[in-house]
Amino acid sequence: MPALDPSPYAFLASMLAHVGLDARKDIKWVRHAADESVQLLADGKIDAYLGFPPAPQEFRARNIGRIVVNSAIDRPWSQYFCCMIVGNRDFVRKHPVAVKRAMRAILKSAEVCASSPESVAKAVMARGLAKNLDHTLDAIKSIPYGRWREFDAEDTVRFYALRLREAGLIKSSPQKVIAQGTDLRFLHELKRELKA
Repeated sequence: MPALDPSPYAFLASMLAHVGLDARKDIKWVRHAADESVQLLADGKIDAYLGFPPAPQEFRARNIGRIVVNSAIDRPWSQYFCCMIVGNRDFVRKHPVAVKRAMRAILKSAEVCASSPESVAKAVMARGLAKNLDHTLDAIKSIPYGRWREFDAEDTVRFYALRLREAGLIKSSPQKVIAQGTDLRFLHELKRELKA
């Protein structure tokens, strides 16, 4: 992994637990910069790499390794949101208009990614945020940006809470996580407001 940051580690640990592996006991984690990891995987000095677009596209172009799991297309991962918008509880309570505006902007940008991936890829390149237009375009097209209306956010939280509990990363039940840690009213309102 590029770093043992909580989000990628938790995501991978939950995937491992789902297939019967313990991320704390069955995996030897190493940290390397992304560019270094590409070469280490190519040289056989590491066994796997958790990559997010456009890294998998670069691996495929260089014929390095093979994809074991693609959370955008492989079940059960592809049936749930891969990302969530998280806000500080006090900020959300004090500034609901700002929160809703920010969410609206994020969801509208997801719509642009889904409807105009070529334009988005060019904009990403123009800002110097990516190095290869083909890889960037492939990455944007491979992420299901347009499916945010279809997925059930509460079901996603329940699914991942169960996986995180299996991995020993949380102790709370999914019901408790949903009751104490979610506020889906803005998303529900925006789903109604931003009809396709």
